[in-house]
Amino acid sequence: MKIIALLLNPTIDQIFEIDNFYVGGTFKVNESIIYPVGKAISFAIGIRELNDDNKIIKIIALIGREEIPLYSNFLNKKGIVFEFIEVDGKTRSNKTINDPIRGTTTHIREKGFNVASEELNFFIEAIKKNVDSGDLCIFSGSIPPNLSDDLYFKLIKICNDLNAITVLDTSGRALINGVKANPHLIKPNLFELSQILNIPTINELDFTDKIETSREIVRKAKVLLKNGLKIILITLGEKGAIYLTNDTILYGNVEIDDIVDTVGSGDAFLAGFILGYYKEKDLIECFKLAIACGAANTLIPGPGIFNKKDVKKILKKVEIFNLI
Repeated sequence: MKIIALLLNPTIDQIFEIDNFYVGGTFKVNESIIYPVGKAISFAIGIRELNDDNKIIKIIALIGREEIPLYSNFLNKKGIVFEFIEVDGKTRSNKTINDPIRGTTTHIREKGFNVASEELNFFIEAIKKNVDSGDLCIFSGSIPPNLSDDLYFKLIKICNDLNAITVLDTSGRALINGVKANPHLIKPNLFELSQILNIPTINELDFTDKIETSREIVRKAKVLLKNGLKIILITLGEKGAIYLTNDTILYGNVEIDDIVDTVGSGDAFLAGFILGYYKEKDLIECFKLAIACGAANTLIPGPGIFNKKDVKKILKKVEIFNLI
């Protein structure tokens, strides 16, 4: 059994720290960092931080030809095994502006490269070559703009037929269509859940009473468990998270002060849960570890980057409530 992180639309994240940022101004950058990532890579970074064995996880990714050396060097330094399918296009660059004075975060995102049919076929062949029965296959991030928004549906079907355990973490039409393939687990945030259910008002709920509001979310989301979907992890940002299966319904949260950067917190959250699941931990413990990892990610700049020592400290403070 191994974990395979699958990435279709990578991104070179550029993170800027700028004091008192506002639209239309001219600013001096306090600090600038570049991370060659994408959601699946951010997820893999979290897995490696928590686990010393680099053999349990492998990344399969489409990467622009010119950026392959950058990604290769980065992942080699992280001790992460990878297989790249070369794309005749430029890997997109996403910008994040963190303002420590105003406490704001601004995101600027590009669409990504187009992928030729031959390049996509190489990616699918790499999946079939690498995936064995019982493997955990994590589909993370958006789909390149020229590819069909039912691509995750097709890829999840392929992995399901190989008896793999499939996990989907995306948004929009890719998520709506992908869920129809019955992945084992999905990790929507509240907005993404509203997309799947086509209930926009879910994203506008008042969390004055977090427990009762979480119960209301659960009542609407339970319909998704009728087919092959087994686990729904709903992330609520600073308001916590919900763990939902047919047997168990939990709400969890932890208070964090001095948040530095929230980029990649969802990927860190998923890394915590999946590693616990891989190690066959109690699912409540998996959920607690997920919350602790997501929170630890906010203490350090960088997508999916956190310190295992911070996770251990935060883990003791995570509160879990049974919603049944």
